[in-house]
Amino acid sequence: MRIVFGFILLAFCCVAGFAQVSSIEKDFEKNKAKFKLEKFAEGEDASSGYDYLYYTNKTAIVKVREIWSSSANPVYRVEDYFFKDGKIALLVKYTFTKKFYKTSLKGANIPLKLVEKLTFTDGKLTTWIENGKTIPTTDQRWNETEKNALESANYKLENYKDFKAERN
Repeated sequence: MRIVFGFILLAFCCVAGFAQVSSIEKDFEKNKAKFKLEKFAEGEDASSGYDYLYYTNKTAIVKVREIWSSSANPVYRVEDYFFKDGKIALLVKYTFTKKFYKTSLKGANIPLKLVEKLTFTDGKLTTWIENGKTIPTTDQRWNETEKNALESANYKLENYKDFKAERN
């Protein structure tokens, strides 16, 4: 019985550790009301597209939430990009169910299932969690994952400028 209890306790601690919210996310939530929220959208095709929620603090982008939706797919995707001093600090990928789509567009918190979390320091990937497992720096995919995340984050920053120009 003690062994079973020990395994249950260990499993609970592992899940709790994985589910913890980073200080970057906590700081954002604490200051969310201070940030300006701007919304943009672009279609992929007639049945799917992207919605973007840009949170800015004066002229600096603090967070970008990219929401992918499709009328043919009941599982939607969210990617949260957190920026510090103009550089990506955290990229978190989630999925969620279609019924929360309209709520997500308002910038409200919704139930999300964590898929992947990448933490960066000075433009370098420092921590990578995928499907609940920490990926070692020796993983063959590490450099490619870092490169793709950095390019995607930079694209989000550039995309904001394009969205703003289209509105004017």
